[in-house]
Amino acid sequence: MLLRTYRRSRKRRLLWVAFYLTLAALTFDVLTILKQYREFSRNLVSHTFTEPSTLPSPIQNQKIFICAQFWTSAQVIQDRWGQALLDLIGVLGKQNVYVSIYESGSLDNTKDILRELEKVLVENNIPRSVILDPTTHEDEVNAGPLDEQGTPRSGWIQTTTVGVGKEMRRIPYLARLRNKSLKPLFDMHSQGQDYDKILFLNDVVFRPSDVLSLLATNQGSFSAACAMDFHYPPAYYDTFALRDSEGYGSIMTSFPYFRSPDSREAMLQGRATKVQSCWNGMIAMDTGSFYEGLRFRALPDSLASKHLEASECCLIHTDMTAMNLAGNGIYMNPSVRVGYTVDAYNLTHAGPEKTFVSSTQYVKGVWLNRIRRTVLPTVPKVMKEIDRKIARWKKEGENSLEKREETGQLCIIDEQHILIWNGWKHV
Repeated sequence: MLLRTYRRSRKRRLLWVAFYLTLAALTFDVLTILKQYREFSRNLVSHTFTEPSTLPSPIQNQKIFICAQFWTSAQVIQDRWGQALLDLIGVLGKQNVYVSIYESGSLDNTKDILRELEKVLVENNIPRSVILDPTTHEDEVNAGPLDEQGTPRSGWIQTTTVGVGKEMRRIPYLARLRNKSLKPLFDMHSQGQDYDKILFLNDVVFRPSDVLSLLATNQGSFSAACAMDFHYPPAYYDTFALRDSEGYGSIMTSFPYFRSPDSREAMLQGRATKVQSCWNGMIAMDTGSFYEGLRFRALPDSLASKHLEASECCLIHTDMTAMNLAGNGIYMNPSVRVGYTVDAYNLTHAGPEKTFVSSTQYVKGVWLNRIRRTVLPTVPKVMKEIDRKIARWKKEGENSLEKREETGQLCIIDEQHILIWNGWKHV
């Protein structure tokens, strides 16, 4: 009886010891993570720039080619984007910028709003090109898969939609428009007038300080530098184009996002984060790559017909790397956050330190990331299926005249995007 009681008492003491050791370890872990959080917050603030004069000297007074595309975006341009652009030009100096805007076939009064914006640009002698293309999505789709001579047009594929012939792909269309918006850059280059950076701006909420901070990424030394974009914080938005330093999509849409140790640790420290691809609503790219022949593109139609797709905004990075033009690195800068709504922007600049991650979210994020890295496979099942489709595509092309190689494999997802008269859809 006494022996049994002793054993129970000993077992209970061991359980209490285990409990207290676990509690101590957990407390130590939380305190360590909170210490990292303080460094994270300090780094975000220290890499935020509000005045051009405070920028690293190599990037002061750089020439910036500002590039934007719009479709049915009247409200956002009128409410915030147009004024934000003018504020940005005021900060950078009109002698240092060129504005290229390309609009195509909007279904609202975007053209009217852009005409008003162009008037302001003209009145202030700001170098610009504003193209208002009347061609609508419906015009593009109604043109059909064959040209006037009966030759198949590129960018059209047979889908699984019942009762429908070939349909027009969305990504080749977007890539074509992006290249059109860059035409003034190349025209000026041929005349001996060059720019240092291209700033691509989506229809996002931003401030001039966001652009300054983006240009200062890694002391201004980068091949490409992206913001972070949000629609419904804390989840980030652009999962289509973002790939970590090892070429994988993010393991979670909330902080700290990445499986790759390099990308994850940089994000946890609040530093410019090395990635293989990003876009995220606002991106600055070195013009040298484009002067060397870099252009936007889509996957080949024969590959896309396998129910695969890739963003032109991801392929531009893999092509840049394949051309050995990404030597200065591709970064995502957590000090720069843009939003697709005013609320999203404000939520990612909240609190006294204007950070986008609270201490509680930081701790939870670290723990959840550990769990997901442990539980989830490094190569998801869907990626293995994509690899099999690509291998089959290459095998089928062995007797074809088409050269079937694809350097942008890390960008490919198991989707099809089709253009329709009032936007686009998944197939």
